[in-house]
Amino acid sequence: MSVAVAITLFACVSLVVAQGDIVPTKDILGSTSVFMLRGSAKSVSQKFATQARATRSKQQRADTARRVKTQYATLAKAVPRRTRSTTVAPEAIPADISTMPAAEASVLFAGVGEYYMDRDNYDQAIDVFREALTLDSGNARARMGLSEALAFKGNELLAADSLALAEKFFSEALTYNDRNAPAYFGLAEINSDGGEVDIATENYERALQVDAALTEIYLPLAILYYQRGNIAKADELLKKAVAINAADSQAQYYTGLVRLQQPGRDADAAAALMRAKNIDTANAEIFYYSGEANSRLGKNVDALEDFKKATLLRPNYFEAWFGLGSIYFELENYTEAIKALEEAKKLRNTNAEVVANLGDAYRLVENYNQARSNYNLATVFYERRPEFQNDATLRNQTADAYGRVAFTFVQQCAIDMAKAIPCDWNVAINALESASKISDASIDHGNLGWAYYNAATIDARAGRTADARAKLEKARDNLVRAIEANPAQLEGPLLNLSMVYKQLGDHNGAITTLNRVVERAPKWTFAINELGMAYYNNRNYKDAVAQFNKVIARDGNDADAYYNLGMAHFRNNNLGEARKAHARLRALDRHDLANKLEKNSDGAVKR
Repeated sequence: MSVAVAITLFACVSLVVAQGDIVPTKDILGSTSVFMLRGSAKSVSQKFATQARATRSKQQRADTARRVKTQYATLAKAVPRRTRSTTVAPEAIPADISTMPAAEASVLFAGVGEYYMDRDNYDQAIDVFREALTLDSGNARARMGLSEALAFKGNELLAADSLALAEKFFSEALTYNDRNAPAYFGLAEINSDGGEVDIATENYERALQVDAALTEIYLPLAILYYQRGNIAKADELLKKAVAINAADSQAQYYTGLVRLQQPGRDADAAAALMRAKNIDTANAEIFYYSGEANSRLGKNVDALEDFKKATLLRPNYFEAWFGLGSIYFELENYTEAIKALEEAKKLRNTNAEVVANLGDAYRLVENYNQARSNYNLATVFYERRPEFQNDATLRNQTADAYGRVAFTFVQQCAIDMAKAIPCDWNVAINALESASKISDASIDHGNLGWAYYNAATIDARAGRTADARAKLEKARDNLVRAIEANPAQLEGPLLNLSMVYKQLGDHNGAITTLNRVVERAPKWTFAINELGMAYYNNRNYKDAVAQFNKVIARDGNDADAYYNLGMAHFRNNNLGEARKAHARLRALDRHDLANKLEKNSDGAVKR
């Protein structure tokens, strides 16, 4: 939704001499023209949406690897996953083993392999099992023992983050036993870390098919489904994981993430993330997503504390700084929002959303130069994105940023003009020309018309009549285009168009346009008064009086309306009513306007 923001820098000046001296009334912001912003004047340009993809840390992967290995070993003790050779201590190997039959010696070596397996000495176990198979390649127990030893060694390497070497062990393990669940799990972990999500999913699923009791795999597989966007499958597996161990912070954390993806379940997400926070108080990501959940629930104070904690735990956490700035913005603490967003900007100084939102925060603390600088950066960063030409939403965001460049220029211009510092209206015009070329939206053409109109007013005041008329014609053309393109958003462009017609001396055009405005916004006294002025300038004093009376009926203390009413009655030869308006101005203690009415009526309104 667009919002009209009224702006005035100076009184309207007509290129033709108007009959009489009519004072334009001002609306609550004292404006004579209307600029349109996309969204609320206090809204942020870009609502925050995390760009992070939740992933497990190296430590979490290591923990999972250890847990899977431990669970497998525990399960194997209760229900063996393979037929083991009889354990043989190394010192029990007979001295004459070299003269024994190969098959018999192979059995002994396989037993020694089991001895080392029981002691988690997988390097020795692998060597001895290999020797057993060298002696007798048909020794099935040695083959299965070697497969398990290779998988467990791979698991050790996986926990140590030596992924390339671990992959070799897992792959070799499967050559000896293609139903080795830990090996499939290990490969899945490596595939997942490398972004090979399809292969990773397949290997996790194979591990569970081989050994359904290996429930520690539920969690990493659920995480993978979450990352792939299969929320239903992730939810199914996470429920199983939480049922097994509700004190698992990862399970609660990813349950919270899944709930954030499910409509209407933000409260459930916050609850799961709260449980995760209570279990793991040092995980910045848990606090960050808890902040996002609380933000959605409107619990901005809780969200603020979550985002703060995330930045304390990880000072270089871009998303957390961005989230913190967004919450401060929602709380209308724009000074703190600026501080947080500046931290985010340091971490990613080419992020368009950060600088666009910084522009909004600076705008709302009335630091218009900094606001415009950041909006300008936003346009640059948006336009650099590869998808810019084909992404309508992105182009619309860019056009909006250009519009805000123009808006903040005008706000600063008002400050500068009060100090007699001239303004270059080409800044606003060029920005809005860029916006209209990018989006071709009615709002951008409407604002471009607004900029040309105000620039024309500056030219007119400086006596540059030809330049002013040229700009007014461009203003008219752009405003008409905006009105024709979007009949649903007419009030602002129509009002501005009426101002253009007035400066062009086209009173009939102004009357027609303002009647459309008043028809759509019958309570807008500023527009009603402008319609009265248009009638007045067209010497239709009777209808002018009717419009000014409508304003006074809504606001009996509107001094400008009484002045205009007095002038209209005077021009309509109704001196008695003009005197009543004059008296009312005196009663309102607006002697300035009362004196002006006397002067412009050649003293006729004096009793």
